[in-house]
Parts: sequence; structure tokens; C-alpha cells
Amino acid sequence: QKFVWSFPEGYSLVRRILESTPVPYEPHDYQLEGICKSLDGVNLFTITPTGSGKTSYYIIYILVVLAVVTDPSLCPTATFPSNSCLLVICPTIPLQMEMALGLNPLAINSQTRDEARQRHEDLWMLARTKPNVILTGPDMADKHFLKSLLRSLFCRKSPRTRVCSKRTFDKVHPLNSWGASFRKDFGQMGFVKARLPEKHNPWILGSATVRTGRPFNSICQLLGLRDGNYHLIRCSCARPDVQILFCDLISPISGDSFPELDFILTENRPTVIFPKSISLAFRIYAYLLRTEAAKHPDKRVPCPNRIRMYNSLNFDSYNTETRELLKHDPTDDDYCQVVIGTDSLSVGVAMGVRMDAVLIGTIDDTDDLLQKLGRVNRTKLAGAIARGIVYVSAATRKLSQKAVDREETGASKAGEVLPDISIAPECKVTEVDKLYDNPDSDTPCTCAKCSALPPSLRPAACNCSGCIPENLPPIKAQARRAKAKAKPSTCLSKIQRAHGVSRLLDLRIEIWQVADQLKFWMFPRLVFLSDALITSILDNFFVLDT
Repeated sequence: QKFVWSFPEGYSLVRRILESTPVPYEPHDYQLEGICKSLDGVNLFTITPTGSGKTSYYIIYILVVLAVVTDPSLCPTATFPSNSCLLVICPTIPLQMEMALGLNPLAINSQTRDEARQRHEDLWMLARTKPNVILTGPDMADKHFLKSLLRSLFCRKSPRTRVCSKRTFDKVHPLNSWGASFRKDFGQMGFVKARLPEKHNPWILGSATVRTGRPFNSICQLLGLRDGNYHLIRCSCARPDVQILFCDLISPISGDSFPELDFILTENRPTVIFPKSISLAFRIYAYLLRTEAAKHPDKRVPCPNRIRMYNSLNFDSYNTETRELLKHDPTDDDYCQVVIGTDSLSVGVAMGVRMDAVLIGTIDDTDDLLQKLGRVNRTKLAGAIARGIVYVSAATRKLSQKAVDREETGASKAGEVLPDISIAPECKVTEVDKLYDNPDSDTPCTCAKCSALPPSLRPAACNCSGCIPENLPPIKAQARRAKAKAKPSTCLSKIQRAHGVSRLLDLRIEIWQVADQLKFWMFPRLVFLSDALITSILDNFFVLDT
């Protein structure tokens, strides 16, 4: 009779196997439920909060499979492949690097592939025989390299010697957002699934932010999940330990001064900032450096690691160093207090000591918002209240309310792009519960860790900015001296304007070239003379004072 892992006997066997591993681990109840369903060959879709240990589903699964293959007496009726391999698809390279910590996997992405080429190694050839875990991304999973690998793994001569025993997709929610815009490879994951055999190959899908309704159904349809052929674990994605604050952005988003962010340096709390674009990230970085330098006029260069950037324009070595600095405590000499990152830092990257997450710019959807706010308080410090601070303009608030009104009345126009409606409601927590169908309370976990340190409970009264006044220092709009606008008769002609743009662009290059390399080696030319300033100079050329 076939052994059923999702019965109490299977739960006990998994616990016994994990106790004998080099690093004993007791899984949470919801992890144990999902792992045993996967061992029974059932597709698994798990939706649990950020920082709840979704990576453990993959690690524990392959540990149990390898233990049973090594010692068949543990489960004589199990039919796992003799050389099992776990194929893990991650949306970003930082997530792959983080999952690789503590393991000996084979990570295949653009960065590791280039490094292997310098060593004259072929990672895809190595993947055919050596590793038990292969980490890759959607951009690699549709390449001809993987197609060749799959053909070699499933050749008729040795159909059971190297069968991938599991397909996993960590952080599956970008299939809807990124896959529809700039990462078209995400939409090919269903075709990758079709190339793998069904035996011992159900999906393990994990995310913290998959809204009910159309977003959830879209992912299921793309990956071939139908009612009855998958097991769903949905816990509340609410983070009671994170206070959600929506604040007005007074400074222009295209400017280079952001006094709203001065509190970050004053309070000295570990912070991660998510600007909407790399250009905005550079301008925020420059402003914070100027503000920090003004406080230390005697120092030529302030602490070099206090404020750092993380984006694809940096060297890989610099980004790797930044990820390592994020692990340091505030008492360390190499403590990085502020990191300014892009979307690649918002998916699955653990930043244990971060206590504040600051978002600036347009919010695409609530998934993006919650993922970024979920980067804080990953260590679950007892009694600590982390903050998720979102800066939006008054115009964005009005457009969000407009989107809510049109959704209620059904007056939305086809193709019209409006901001995310989660900005408009007064109580942000209630709106999140509605969008994600969060239960009022999750079933208590009986593991030793949760028994000793229970998860944070919801406060008696909601503490979001819509329910209580925000406790951030108010910022007054900067007074600007009004200047007379140039009369049409004194405006520059098209030829004069083109000449002026050319001269100012040359000036920008000259300023950038003579700038102190020690201070400004990372700064782009745009920081020294922005396009907005060039436009303003030419618009008011005849009324300039100096």
C-alpha cells in the first residue's frame, strides 16, 4: 500500500528526518502541511506573510527526498528518482543569491554564467549530473540552454537517473505585474512546465501577495492549475508589527531636494528606500549625502557605508558588498543605515535589521506596496514597531479616489491607467484585508518557536495613518520667490533654444569631469545639471537675475 505523507504518520516521519539533519529544524504547522502534500505529488500554492519561511518548503522537501533515497527503509513504498534534482525559479538575482546561502546549489543567471565563462566552465553541462538544487530565473528558464538540459535529463536511455523531482517558483506574484510589462519571460513559465514530466513534478508556488479574484486566477491559468489539482494554503498577509503611514509628498518628484526625508538621518533608524526610478534614486542619494556632509563640515567624506545604493547600474561586486552590509547590526563599524534600492530588493531579500521602509513615487499595485513594506522587521523583534512610510502627492490621492468612484459606478474607460485604489481608503489595513481575503485570525501554530514567541497580534485599535495621526515631523513647503514670466516676444526661438540646450549639456559634462572623483565617483552627469533645471533656465532666460 502506498504511503500517504499527508497523514499523521507522514508528518511524524518528516519531523524525524529533519531532527537527524546537520542543522535540526522544526517546521511550522503550515509548512509541514504543504511539504507533505508536495511529497504526495500534489501541486502546492502557498500564500503566507513576508518573512514566514516560504523558502523552507523547497529546502525541507529536497532534504526529505534525499534522505528517503539514501535510506529506502524510511519509506519503502516511496518512488522518488535516484538522483533527484530541485529546479527553483526565482524572479530576481538577489533572491537567488540569498536562497543559496547555507546550501551548495548551482545558481544559473546572467551573473554566474559570465563568471563561469571566465573559468571556462559550462554551468548547464554541470547541471546535468552534479547538483541537487538548481537556482535559475525566468530569463534563463526559456533559453535554449535549459531546453538542451531538459532533453538530456529525460533521455530515453536513462529516464530515471536525473529526473527533476520538483518545480518550484518562489515569489510567484510578479507573473501578473512584471510579466505583463518589462519581463516577458515570466509569461513563458507555463511552457517550461509542459517540457517537464508530470511524475514527481508538481509545482510548489509561494508568495505573500496574491490578491483574490482575477490576479489569483491568472496565475493558476498560466501555470496549469485547475480546481481540484492543487492544494492552497492561504494565511493572512497582514503584518501587525508594521505601521502603515501614508504621507503627502510636498517636494516635486523631479526635483533634487527632499526635506521630507531628513528624519531618516535624524532618527538613525535602519531604513530602506524604494524610489520609483533609478534617476530618482540618484537624486535622493545625492540629497542625503549633501545633508549628511553639512552636519560634518570637518570631515571630507562622511561614513562611506552609511548611505548606499543598490541597482542594476552598479558593479555586481558593489551590490554584493551592499547585501553583506545589510546584515550588520547598528553597533558595527560597517553599519549601513540607509540603502536606496530598486524593485530587485523588494522580492524575497531579507534585511533583518531594517525598521523603516520608505516608498516614493507612483504605486503600481498593492502587491508592490506590501512586498516593499514587508522588508522591515524580518527578525520579528519583540515589542518593536516597524514603519512602512509611503509618500504620495495630493494629485495621486485625488486620482486614486477617482479610480474608486469609477470602480463603484462602473464608469471606467477601457485602457485608462489610474493609480492603485488602496491609496484612497481611510483605513489601509481594512483595505488590505479586503483585497487579499485575509482571515480574521490564523490557526495558531504549535511548533516550539511559535509557542515560545507567538506571532504579533493585531492591535486593539488600528495604527495606520488613516486611523491615527502620523507621528512624522511635518514638512512645510519651501517658499519660492516668484519671478515674472517671460513675455512671448522675449522667448527664445527654436534655433536659440536648441543652441542653449547644446551649450548647457556641454557645461554639464564639464562640471562632471572636474568634480572630485573621491566624493562623486558614483554620480551620473544628470545630478550636476538636471534636465528640469536646463528647461527652467531656458524658459526664463530673459528674466534671470544672474
